[in-house]
Amino acid sequence: MDRQDFAAMNKEREAEGEKTFINPRNATAGTLKLQDPKIVAGRPINFTAYALYTPGVRSATHFDNLQTLERLGFPVGRHRRRCRTIEQVIAFRNTWEQRRDSVPHDIDGIVVKVDSIAHQERLGTIAKSPRWAIAYKFASRGAETVLTGIALQVGRVGTVTPVAELQPVFVGGTTVSRATLHNVDYIQELDLRLGDTVIVEKGGDVIPKVSGVVLEKRPSLARPFVMADRCPACGTRLRRPEGEASYVCENSECPAQVRGRIEHFAQRGAMDIEGLGEAVVDQLVSLGLVENVADLYELHRHRARLEGLERWGAKSTSNLLDAIERSKQQPFHRVLFALGIRHVGAGVARVLAEHFRSIDDLRSLKPDELQDIPAIGPAIAESVSSFFADRHNREILRRLAAAGVRLTAQPGTAAGKLAGKTFVLTGTLPTYTREEAKRLIEEHGGVVASGVSSRVHYLVVGEEAGSKLEKARKLNIPLLTENQLLDMVR
Repeated sequence: MDRQDFAAMNKEREAEGEKTFINPRNATAGTLKLQDPKIVAGRPINFTAYALYTPGVRSATHFDNLQTLERLGFPVGRHRRRCRTIEQVIAFRNTWEQRRDSVPHDIDGIVVKVDSIAHQERLGTIAKSPRWAIAYKFASRGAETVLTGIALQVGRVGTVTPVAELQPVFVGGTTVSRATLHNVDYIQELDLRLGDTVIVEKGGDVIPKVSGVVLEKRPSLARPFVMADRCPACGTRLRRPEGEASYVCENSECPAQVRGRIEHFAQRGAMDIEGLGEAVVDQLVSLGLVENVADLYELHRHRARLEGLERWGAKSTSNLLDAIERSKQQPFHRVLFALGIRHVGAGVARVLAEHFRSIDDLRSLKPDELQDIPAIGPAIAESVSSFFADRHNREILRRLAAAGVRLTAQPGTAAGKLAGKTFVLTGTLPTYTREEAKRLIEEHGGVVASGVSSRVHYLVVGEEAGSKLEKARKLNIPLLTENQLLDMVR
């Protein structure tokens, strides 16, 4: 959304007595979440194409693909450039940091990409991003304000994070009154004291953080921060695990953790339970109606009580209970993510679901067996193993299974000829791109894993295959050409 269009839209909304938006980024994100296409069509949002994937076009480079998109009439970034050296990349980034305000919309950096499509496919993609592209950010824009206090925030896995309480200050399009301080080491590194004048920036122009102290403005009564030794939510003594930067509350029944776990479980990328936001979770936990995620699937027993709550009623209660019922159909990988296992984000959950077809397959493994999977390191393996070893977690899983939540992977919805089979792709295939081959396998019920392990059934091999081929041969995993793969689904 261009800044000029954003200002005009806000002016119209103000004239009509409607609430104005804070900044173009939030306005755009909010618009895309709206259910009514007529309202979306009335908002001044723009689209810019940044990649082309189609079996009908096989350009050798990403840059050529963008040229093709432009010829086809798609809007493409006008300021793109093919750089031959890293020095050219750095010079391009520095130029646009100086010129960032000359672009009609807000930007916070550039994206550097490997140009060769063949190299992109060989590099592949990890949980949250491609290995062949990286954001090169501009320096954050900051402002000065006073640190009035430091609060402790307890996360869903017990991590206790210090948060700066600030005199409100306008930074990067929004008013900021709280900002992350990461951990106690960070506070000591900055020599941060209560009453200090601090510099507040937005990381990536989004997340507020305290990045420095203005020492010449330090008042004589400024006090050093002393870390509490007990959890602010439940009073349990805090512990700092060896080798970690953060303190942890180890009481799994801590109300702050309970709320955090339920909010995480219900979020859009997990079980997607609409209507179960922070305020509703807080209300349900405070009333003792929900003490863990399994309790959500027994809320229907309390319908009458829910309908009698302030700001509730029959319709609100039905909507929430219906959303909880629908969540039972979420796929296995999203359920894994929703469980809130430490170090297991959405990407890692998908990797685990690719290799293990059910919770039962996963819970029986030891940490060293989990580390056989690419992308699963010691910390993740230990965390997953510890989660399933916990009696409380096993009981939660038993109740989720009894409620009908999916704790096994589902076969594909198409012919299902590859159902139950796990494939790995390596090298450049004759006619299919890596993404096209992946879609073909998944459409026929198969799973595409990112790395070779003993649980892989087939390795699909193209030209210039690398280390995956050697590992597959050592494990005696059958090899397929593209044509042999196609024969399996015909």
